[in-house]
Amino acid sequence: MNKKMFSFARTRAGRIVCGLATAIAMAGMIMSGSFSTLHAKAAGNGFYVDGTTIRDANGNAFIMRGINVAHAWYTSYTEKSLKAIAATGANTVRIVVSDGAVYTKTSSSELSNIISMCKANNLVCILEVHDATGSDSVSDLNKAVNYWIENKDILEGNEKYVIVNIANEWYGTWNGSNWASGNESAIRSIRNAGITNLLMVDCAGWGQYPDSIKDYGSAVHSADSTGNTVFSIHMYEYAGGNASTVKTNIDNALGTGVPVVIGEFGARHKNGDVDEDTIMSYCTAKSVGYLGWSWKGNSSDLSYLDIANDWDGSSLSSWGESLINGSCGIRKTAKTCSVYTGSSAGSSSSSGATSSASPYVSLFYGNSYAGNWGQAVSVTTSKDGGSFDASSITSGGHFYVEYSGTKDAVELILQSWSGGSDWGKVSMSESGSANGHYYAKFSYDNCVSAFGSSDFSGKLDKIHIGAKSSGITVYSVCYTQGN
Repeated sequence: MNKKMFSFARTRAGRIVCGLATAIAMAGMIMSGSFSTLHAKAAGNGFYVDGTTIRDANGNAFIMRGINVAHAWYTSYTEKSLKAIAATGANTVRIVVSDGAVYTKTSSSELSNIISMCKANNLVCILEVHDATGSDSVSDLNKAVNYWIENKDILEGNEKYVIVNIANEWYGTWNGSNWASGNESAIRSIRNAGITNLLMVDCAGWGQYPDSIKDYGSAVHSADSTGNTVFSIHMYEYAGGNASTVKTNIDNALGTGVPVVIGEFGARHKNGDVDEDTIMSYCTAKSVGYLGWSWKGNSSDLSYLDIANDWDGSSLSSWGESLINGSCGIRKTAKTCSVYTGSSAGSSSSSGATSSASPYVSLFYGNSYAGNWGQAVSVTTSKDGGSFDASSITSGGHFYVEYSGTKDAVELILQSWSGGSDWGKVSMSESGSANGHYYAKFSYDNCVSAFGSSDFSGKLDKIHIGAKSSGITVYSVCYTQGN
């Protein structure tokens, strides 16, 4: 999407139940043999293509659930945005950068810093040059190609974490042939330069002409000597306006035998409605990735595309609520990429192993107030049918809480009905300020001391974040490994 582009007639299509969509997807995978650990290419340095599946460096299928971040226009907010996006449970971010042709050039050091921030937040990083948006000029596309070649040293060694989206929405005209020839040349140039990261190519027509993939996708994919190029559709009012269009476009793209991702979509667009519910549910059914546009920073006439009302994500827009908390939204369907969790395809672990545990587990994200001595957040563990698996609480980690109110006015309470402390108040191990809020950490050791047991998965029933002697508003709660 162009930052300056994009109103609406809002209708609501019938929703597909996400659980049913997931069941259909699982059944299809079993029938097609997609659960096999024998992949087209051995797990290695980075992401790769296996039929219509994207696999990570460990050989595990990777399904993107993420959000676009407008770094090139709001460089000072990127770090805050990435941290907030990680707290939504997203596993991927698509970052707007610039080759300098239209916007201020993203420097090599800046690019390296973006990648580091993504890695620190366990987010797969898709980098996209935005300057060629809507252009039919091969020269503009080549400027993007040259930018990637110029930054080869930054990309090299980060193949496990970084995907290169060559040029955002290059080729505005609805013409598949010219789109194909330009991208074939671009892919060859990038591979000849020795760049081996997974590549992503947006379809023609400002990303909204998926027939370019249907008709010419195989030829474009064949131009990649490594076979590791995937396609992206931007689903707004033309490519994603109704359920039939959404399904047809995804099916046609997958019909090329190559993975497809919905690289951008919103809840509406200037020339009509977008069926975001079907996009998310059908992507779930088909094991296709999706990335919502965009965290924050759209111009005033496009502000309805902002996912968050503020950079730290303490308040979400209606679009953001659907994307993140919907029945097939990010929070319910995202899985952290295994390059961060350390698990390999076909591997198994004993019940006591912790190596495959996620280093970052979100318990709550939003905006919840409690008066003094009340509980702002209460989370039931999976032991009692809740969402949080207490086996994530392992040595060396800590609970992290962001809140506003009075400093140190927050408390963590671990409650048990089956053998631990019935109301264990955990001592705070660290406090401070972050993202315009206060934060508090509660270490694993302090949790064990207060709970009276390290058997959290067997005995912990509920976790509360409460206010002490003054009111607080809690924005996020997570358990994370490391300091």
